[in-house]
Amino acid sequence: MKTTAAARAPGTDLSSAGTDGRALARRRLVLWLAPPMLWFTAFMLVPYAIMFFYSLGSMDYVDFVPGFSPANYVKALTAEPYPDVLLKSTVNGLLTALLSSVVAFPLAMWMAFGLASPRRRALVSILVVLPWWASYLVKVYAWKTILGAEGVLNTALMAIGLVDEPLSVLLYNRFAVVLTLTYIFTPFAVLSIYAQLERIPRSLVEAARNLGATDGEIFRRIILPISVPGVLAGAVITFSLGFGDFVTPSLVGGPDDLMITNLVVNLLGVSMDRPLGSAIGVVVIAFSVLLLMAANAAERRTQVRF
Repeated sequence: MKTTAAARAPGTDLSSAGTDGRALARRRLVLWLAPPMLWFTAFMLVPYAIMFFYSLGSMDYVDFVPGFSPANYVKALTAEPYPDVLLKSTVNGLLTALLSSVVAFPLAMWMAFGLASPRRRALVSILVVLPWWASYLVKVYAWKTILGAEGVLNTALMAIGLVDEPLSVLLYNRFAVVLTLTYIFTPFAVLSIYAQLERIPRSLVEAARNLGATDGEIFRRIILPISVPGVLAGAVITFSLGFGDFVTPSLVGGPDDLMITNLVVNLLGVSMDRPLGSAIGVVVIAFSVLLLMAANAAERRTQVRF
């Protein structure tokens, strides 16, 4: 019996040590997760809950009246001008995402495959990120100066004789808004696509070339399918930023080019219609969630694993 008890003692100690180790690991995990979870709850979940609560109420002059009515959502989705402005914002976001991807893809390709030196890649990456160091307003005003009646572009066109008077179609319209948004947000698409292209093994490209594949076939059958997740990620980021922007439409857009965030700012800051503004905010958030779900589904379908 003494031998049996002595034989069991070490096993009992190991089990106890294993249990204590798992408990310590769980405590450490909780300590690591507690700060971000508290931050997420305080600055994301609570504001969203408050916004949803306000969206179900109504206004009595300047006083908020709590309630549980979907009237604000019905108005946001059916009453003019909200559906039209929501559609315009969606179109602007899609155009921004499309143009940013078109501009970013060749640059990302050159960074991933055209620059053999890591130092040169780092330098080009810095140049891509460099515009972010400038003020957002400075970049918007720069394009306003370029596209204006007395701006650089009109002055150059008149100097070479292509036009006799300044072109008014370059500013205060959707063209100016989308062009400015594309310029500002293209770096997000460049870095997203470049990060995905960097995952492609160079040996895979070399093997395809050794087997007789042309550059066009390598791009179509290897590079393009593998780059899809990066393109989708960049498109989602640029769409979201372009869809929710309100400074650029205010400065370079016309009176008919206001976006949904401009209306929300007016509702909350001028009209003091907090319930309707909150309802539009909830609709925009729901739309963004659906967009992310669609992008994730598309990424899973096109995922290429090595």
